[in-house]
Amino acid sequence: MNHQALVDFICNKMSMSHIYQPLLIKALLESGGTSSIRQLAIAVLNMDEAQIAYYEDRIKKMPVPVLSKHEIIEKNGDFISLKYSTKNLEEKSEIKLLCEQKIHDFIRTRKGNEFWDRFTPEPIPGDVRYEVLKRANKRCELCKVSEGDSLYEERLPLHIDHIIPRSKGGSNDIENLQVLCRACNQGKGNRDSTDFRK
Repeated sequence: MNHQALVDFICNKMSMSHIYQPLLIKALLESGGTSSIRQLAIAVLNMDEAQIAYYEDRIKKMPVPVLSKHEIIEKNGDFISLKYSTKNLEEKSEIKLLCEQKIHDFIRTRKGNEFWDRFTPEPIPGDVRYEVLKRANKRCELCKVSEGDSLYEERLPLHIDHIIPRSKGGSNDIENLQVLCRACNQGKGNRDSTDFRK
């Protein structure tokens, strides 16, 4: 495919229900034209605001307090600093290697992929996501903000929330899904099963 044909596809023929198509083309260009599925999945993950927000919350709740208590790190607002400094590359390499070994040993003793299964629930299919957003008229069903509206000078993307959280057995069934903006979804978390569609 030549340059003009690809430009024409992107500008005139690409229909989108999510960001995946342009993201994959961009990631492939950045990698010189070829990537593994895993590399492409990582590129998608880097743009998935719901997953980023989830792991921001996880990091704040567990490893940050524990490592702070042991005086390994310090927190200053949204920034975390390692309370260890060395200019010696050998020492840095040793610490990195020890951390990689700890990760490897932990995963191996938890039966490999079975360990990760609880962190990687089945994604919401694109057609279901579309129907949920359509049903909510592309508005947060709690605060009524529309996608892209600003709150405190921050654009708020819309998330698909599980009314009964996945961590408590909730499914991807359309009747268990509602639309919440990022702020409302982070506030709700997985603490309850409130249905805001009413």
